[in-house]
Amino acid sequence: MIADNCVTDAPRRVVTDATAPSSLPGLRPHADGKFLWVGNEKFFVRGVTYGAFAPNADGHQFPDEAELGRDFAMMRLAGINAILTYTVPPRQLLDLAQDYGLRVIVNIPWMGHVCFLEQASTQRDARLAVHEAASRCREHSAVLMYAVAKELPPQIVRWHGKRRVERFLRDLVAVAKDADPTALVTYTNFPTTEYLELPFVDVQTFNVYLHQRRQFCSYLSRLQHLAGELPLVLTEFGMCSLRHGREPQAEFLNWQIDEAIDHGLAGTVIFSWTDPFYQDGCLVDEWGFGLVDADRRPKASYHVVSQRFAAGAPLAAQDGPWPSVSVVVALHNAERTLDETLCSVTQLDYPDYEVIVINDGSTDGSQAIIDRYPVRSITTPNRGISAARNEGLRAATCDIVAYIDSDAYADRDWLRCLARTFVTTSAAGVGGPNIVPPSDDWVAKCVFRSPGGPTQVMLDDESAEHIPGCNMAFLRSALEQIDGFDPIYTAAGDDVDVCWRLLERGHRLGFSPSAVVWHHRRPSVRAFWRQQVGYGIAESLLERKHPNKFNRWGHAFWQGTIYSPYPRFNLRRASAIYQGLWGSAPFQSLYETRSGGPLNFLPRAMELHLALVLLLALAPVFHWTLLPFAVGVSYIAFYCAACARSADLSVMAARPDRASWRERAKWRSMIAWLHFLEPVARDWGRLKGGLTMWRPALPREPKPHLASAWWKRLQPFRRTVKWHYPGDMRLEKHAILTRLTDEFASSGCAVAWNPDFMPWDLRLRRGALGEASLCMVVEHLGGPRRVARFSAGIRPNGAISWALGALVAAAAATAAFEFHVPALGLTGVAALLWCAAVREANRLESGIRVAANRVCAEVDCTHASP
Repeated sequence: MIADNCVTDAPRRVVTDATAPSSLPGLRPHADGKFLWVGNEKFFVRGVTYGAFAPNADGHQFPDEAELGRDFAMMRLAGINAILTYTVPPRQLLDLAQDYGLRVIVNIPWMGHVCFLEQASTQRDARLAVHEAASRCREHSAVLMYAVAKELPPQIVRWHGKRRVERFLRDLVAVAKDADPTALVTYTNFPTTEYLELPFVDVQTFNVYLHQRRQFCSYLSRLQHLAGELPLVLTEFGMCSLRHGREPQAEFLNWQIDEAIDHGLAGTVIFSWTDPFYQDGCLVDEWGFGLVDADRRPKASYHVVSQRFAAGAPLAAQDGPWPSVSVVVALHNAERTLDETLCSVTQLDYPDYEVIVINDGSTDGSQAIIDRYPVRSITTPNRGISAARNEGLRAATCDIVAYIDSDAYADRDWLRCLARTFVTTSAAGVGGPNIVPPSDDWVAKCVFRSPGGPTQVMLDDESAEHIPGCNMAFLRSALEQIDGFDPIYTAAGDDVDVCWRLLERGHRLGFSPSAVVWHHRRPSVRAFWRQQVGYGIAESLLERKHPNKFNRWGHAFWQGTIYSPYPRFNLRRASAIYQGLWGSAPFQSLYETRSGGPLNFLPRAMELHLALVLLLALAPVFHWTLLPFAVGVSYIAFYCAACARSADLSVMAARPDRASWRERAKWRSMIAWLHFLEPVARDWGRLKGGLTMWRPALPREPKPHLASAWWKRLQPFRRTVKWHYPGDMRLEKHAILTRLTDEFASSGCAVAWNPDFMPWDLRLRRGALGEASLCMVVEHLGGPRRVARFSAGIRPNGAISWALGALVAAAAATAAFEFHVPALGLTGVAALLWCAAVREANRLESGIRVAANRVCAEVDCTHASP
């Protein structure tokens, strides 16, 4: 009954027998998400490199047909399902590979080791080589993919420049696609040029030779983030048995295959099948990378690979029992997508799991859909997403609780990938990527390429700061330790809050790049606007609870890197390449730069938006304000257009380069419009949620304790207040400041500690009206007597000072031109702002003194008057 309810493109069957003839049907592989598929079967590449060999009688660098048959038969017995060739194979080899159930990765050789962009003839020869290779193998079902180039030398790439090389590789991919439209196309990269950005390939392929397990694991994690939404295949790795020994080679390949599986790769290709290698017109017999020797005698590595590859689907392998998992689907009025979600989670390939569906007061047909599936269903009044997820947590009976949204559907191996990360790491929570489904319309795909969507934030290549709520799992014990989700988050923000609270408790969050869910984006601009307003309201709630994670204006700042599918904006250079001395670094990486400074963030800043509103409001009186208003609006328009221009359109269509200019213009215009709407909607949501510049940092004391001179209490600019607290030897600076930090934080104030170079000990702030820097010293007066001395510097945000100056100047200018009513209005606004800043300064002074004296009294256990 379940299968009848399923949509055709949600759940898919995993190939479990790599040696069965049915593993190579007439269909060609295609990429979807982080894996390769043949029809509805997931295809894991278990390959070896084949060749290069000395030319045979026909001039091809392959053995004769009889020896090919013997090699292919041995490969099939070992569970190998793919070979990688370094020259273009003849059609007869492809036919024979198909007979033995092998697919072929075709490397297309051309003169890539010369400065190929210097001469038009060299570029023409490269294009011709790619076209001829793809034409010769056109539509053959044994072709797994084409590699239009392999390991371009870093000195050559450095000589031509990163962007020129990327453009040329894009051209070669297009040439291959034109010659063989249904084929997968890639470029085989390696660590020395990992900085090349190639979103136009179908599969990310890398050659990696690292013999230290920890380094290898870390680099695979990095490669998965570089690959992003694309499948990652390791197309060369191995060890020389002549230098290291046959048994160490076998052990080495064993753990490297393990790590490739654990890191969610779509496949691996071992270098190589045989020991000898033909290169540059001669036979290299000093290499021992082969699984078999020159006489085709199996080595220890052959038997290890046979055990690993012949075992079936690699994700099913696990030492020891799999942990039990409770899958929780919390929903409210989700009948449009719920059937797809429940179909996928009830057909997951996992040995021990349960599905719990929380119907959070739906009024549509959601319950009727739920009743068709074998799940535990709980219906509650509508209380919001956090309360529904907590209900699922209470009902869960398993070790791990996994959450998926009701507008998403999961890959069949979703739970295996999440669980494997829990088993192999110390993570208390694990997330995975969420990708737009191919069936979504063009507006939803534009939303996917625009900011504001759920995405992961990574502290490093393996540890996360945030995992998206549509695809996350936690140890049940860890969630119970922090009392689950906070019910104040009714629509969004619950995932951010729970991640931050787990990190504060010392837990670690992990990320599994292969734990994929397909997540529907908002299908209309209006729905996108409502979503972003809701996110803004959630941010205002988060700011009250986690003020240290936000700046004065309510913008969240992350310690980690946001991995998002939308384009990044940088006014000048977007990145820098670490190349080492004279381009000699073995790992040449791409790093974000900060050139452009705050101008990069300004188009999304609430400060700019409020300033533009003020300038427009002043325009009827001061016509000159239209000029800075126009400059600000133009800069925002430039930001939106730049982001749309650099957006990757590969998700929009199978061949976006073949789309008409009208279609591409439509897509980019929509992406630009969404880039404009997202920060405006977020700001509106923040304001609706109560996020204002006049948020008090500390609660008002019933009786103000002010020590400053009376005239200082009448001005909002910097004031310094000093006081002391006498006590005994129990007054200790570190203990007092630690407790003061907790005291201020519990009041909802953002507290910072001295970052080594500043003359203050604590800095506290919340809104833009005021901040305070506190310095403390403990005097030793002889014997047990101590005196704690405090100095607090209080001032408003610099923007407030500038605003006051601008308002006063505008009022004076207006009065000079005898516009008395506008002058009075501007004077009134300036007076209100002045009074608000003075009020906040007095509140800070009183609150800091009371809190400091109270903490000193608690530490000292005396109650002397200050």
